[in-house]
Amino acid sequence: MDASGLLQIARGIVDKVAMPLAITVGPQGEANARVVQTSKLSDDWTLRFMTDRRSRKAQEIGRTGRMTLAYQCDAENSYVTLVGRARIIDDVAVKKAIWNPASYKWHPGGPTDPNVVLIDFIADRIELWSSTHGVTPDPTKGLWAAAVSRERDGWRSHLTLPSG
Repeated sequence: MDASGLLQIARGIVDKVAMPLAITVGPQGEANARVVQTSKLSDDWTLRFMTDRRSRKAQEIGRTGRMTLAYQCDAENSYVTLVGRARIIDDVAVKKAIWNPASYKWHPGGPTDPNVVLIDFIADRIELWSSTHGVTPDPTKGLWAAAVSRERDGWRSHLTLPSG
């Protein structure tokens, strides 16, 4: 399947999952995962969410500039993993512009609270399986995921293969 077909399937799966797992890497190389509530995925595969600057998540993003978002859709026996760059935005005007009143539950100080920061995420690689759409590996050839990677001139489809 070509990159545009895989991107369409991946977007459909992402749109069905309300809260993905955000995975960051700790100082000793350990993976840390937690549920986050993100904005809607943009056309250019970016999204945002608020968090507390004192959180482990924000500290790990600040240190590595990387994050992975994992979307599991049990109803379709599908998943999508977005791997990419993440950065912390501390601009009060930007936070106010996108502030959702429901965020007061987790961030009672609102968008002007100095501990509330915005995480801006840009996907560079997308991996997926989808039984519903026939995007599953041939088990006789190995259990690898379909993938698309962002390149200078657009997205390129490939498979995740073992290194070595």
